[in-house]
Amino acid sequence: MIFKTTLLLVAALAAPALVLAEEPATCNIPAVRYNITGIVDEKNFCTMIPAMGVQDVAPYEACALSHCVGTVPGVAANTPAMPSGFIKSAHFVNNATNGFIQITGCIDSSVLALNATDEGGQMDSHGWQYKCAGYTKFVSLIEPATNTYCIRCCNTDVDVNCDTAHSTHGCWNLIPGQYTLDDGVTSCPAPVGAPVVVATTTAGAPVSSPTSGSSAPGTPTGGAGAGAGTGTGSSGSGAGAGVTVSKPSAGSRSAIFSVEMVGMVAAAALGVAAAL
Repeated sequence: MIFKTTLLLVAALAAPALVLAEEPATCNIPAVRYNITGIVDEKNFCTMIPAMGVQDVAPYEACALSHCVGTVPGVAANTPAMPSGFIKSAHFVNNATNGFIQITGCIDSSVLALNATDEGGQMDSHGWQYKCAGYTKFVSLIEPATNTYCIRCCNTDVDVNCDTAHSTHGCWNLIPGQYTLDDGVTSCPAPVGAPVVVATTTAGAPVSSPTSGSSAPGTPTGGAGAGAGTGTGSSGSGAGAGVTVSKPSAGSRSAIFSVEMVGMVAAAALGVAAAL
């Protein structure tokens, strides 16, 4: 009886995460929240982006709004348009076999006056009430220091294909794909003042990589975990999503006991208590 009571107490303390699943905000959340993204193709998609002129992305994740290029079913018609010039390229992959769809590419962070040394933040279904239309889970990052961005929406094996728990690994580790301009060869031009070096993929295309040793993106094949590439710094070489090098400041998801984990604890405690 004491054990069951303890489990119920744990579940009660953690239960709010099952309802809200939202981290404490460090900014004033907008009264009208455009929080649904979506992907149709490279000409029609939405992604969460932070407000203009913030110092770093991560502290303002709660105040991000969905912005769209073209038209996306399931997303409000009055969702803000993508700021002109912000998206420099969009590489689209629809992996029906593994149940995910994605966009990767380059941004011009100066359009939003973002901090050129900021390695970014995570604005997706981990920690915030953000959703991808028609999909169970999505992962999305904006990385000003490398002028890269990525978004992947998943319906199958979502915790693997849409890994929201390792944002510090960076876009090219979480979402292997093309991080080049539309020519598919030229790397995303880093903003003035960004601490980057130039690396080379196995295909010979130059890519931007932080000096801290994050691996460079590989050549995409469209499959789950595709994109073998050679990294710089201490990371050496690796294959696709198997690369787990550190990207020191991207996102704010380094806390061991995250909101998502609290929700899992609550669900587990309720399940065990109900069985007793």
